Amino acid sequence: MKKLHMVLVAIVVLGVVMGGTVFAGGGAEKAKKELNIVFVTPLIAHPVWDVARAGFEAAAKDYGFKGQYVGPQGIDPADMVNQIELAIASKVDGIITMPIAPTAMRPVLKKAAEAKIPVVFVGAEDDESPALAFIGTNEAELGRQGGNAIKARFGTTPLRAIILQSTMDASFAIKARDGYLDALKDYPDFKMVLNESCNSDMQIAMQKFEAAFKAYPEINLVIGVCGEAGPAAAKVIKENKLEDKITVVAIDDVEETMNLVKSGAIWGTEAQNFYKMGNLGGKILVDYITKGIKPASFKNDSGSAFVTKENMDTYKAALYK
Repeated sequence: MKKLHMVLVAIVVLGVVMGGTVFAGGGAEKAKKELNIVFVTPLIAHPVWDVARAGFEAAAKDYGFKGQYVGPQGIDPADMVNQIELAIASKVDGIITMPIAPTAMRPVLKKAAEAKIPVVFVGAEDDESPALAFIGTNEAELGRQGGNAIKARFGTTPLRAIILQSTMDASFAIKARDGYLDALKDYPDFKMVLNESCNSDMQIAMQKFEAAFKAYPEINLVIGVCGEAGPAAAKVIKENKLEDKITVVAIDDVEETMNLVKSGAIWGTEAQNFYKMGNLGGKILVDYITKGIKPASFKNDSGSAFVTKENMDTYKAALYK
């Protein structure tokens, strides 16, 4: 009896050492550590990224990992690189981030891969950086969607546009802009007068619009592929009493933008599912780290919807399904 007891104890100890499953009293419990996943956001205090954060925090609760949400106040690739460096040094289990400045971020993303830390891209991707998956809007489709809406509204009215984006090398902005241009290439009379950037800064965006409207009075359409573009354009248009001349197409469904859509100051905006980016990003990493399961597809479209006053009360049902 004593020998049997000692054998059972030895089996239990061996099971714990080997990290296996120990059965006792009809139940089973797998020894595991709490995963540590870091979300390095491009904008820590931006409304749309707050939605991504909510999705990430919900994933942390649902899938049982420790989640850290870090990043710069304004677009600052150097700070993002530093945060990823800190995550690598801390030996985190996984990283979620947006390669907003691909060239600047490639070395540290390669370093994460060498440390065998899986990375999930959200919001934008970079074909030259290693990653487990990408979750985000199909940028080209978003642009085509907006471009087709513009064509349906204006018919053959001559259009002279300014397109404002975050930075000139941001892959999301480039692909979204090109999606608009692709959809409008067969428009009877369309011209992109200016293509500017604002570094996702509201004051810079307003200054760019103020200067553009004065230098190019023929501009009658604003296309925004960064969140600040719509509200900034609407403010400058109102200050200069240009409401009857210039139509604004924005991006994102933050409260300020949606209020301006409701009032008519912005005609339409492209809503994106940022919640899914943070939430699915967490799930993909947990599945991979704990079970070795890779996502079925590298690219995961989080979805988008073109929103106007007519559908602003119903679009979320389809976008967040």
